[in-house]
Amino acid sequence: MKTFLSIVFAGLISTAAAQVDTAENVVHSTVRGTKQAAKTVAHGAKKALDTVEDAVTPDSDARRVDVTLTDDRIDMPTQLKPGKTAFVVKNTDKTTENFEVEGRSVDRKFVAALKPGETKVLHVILKRGTYTASSLGKDGNKGTAKVDLRVR
Repeated sequence: MKTFLSIVFAGLISTAAAQVDTAENVVHSTVRGTKQAAKTVAHGAKKALDTVEDAVTPDSDARRVDVTLTDDRIDMPTQLKPGKTAFVVKNTDKTTENFEVEGRSVDRKFVAALKPGETKVLHVILKRGTYTASSLGKDGNKGTAKVDLRVR
């Protein structure tokens, strides 16, 4: 009988030890998950800050393309090289205008249109192909000004 009780007691102790080990694993897993979540939130906050920054300064690794919006045209190069491109757009018109680049699965424009005299930067990753750059009125309607871009 003593042997039987010893075996049962040993079994209970090993089960309890296994449960403590499992609880430790759960705690460590939770800590790792919390750290990863914190990194993800921090990365998202940095990305949001970068987006705000993009409105006024071009990224150092982007090719700069100067763009001037006037009342009836867009002054800019019509041939560009592929890669990360910073369109530095200045609105010299007397009305609020936006700027849009479309083509090759790209459709990018500023969230808020440029007021007269304002300059902003629009980053676009261009691939080889044809794109259209357009000026948009304050209401988002396409204006009369557009430029066909060839990227090679």
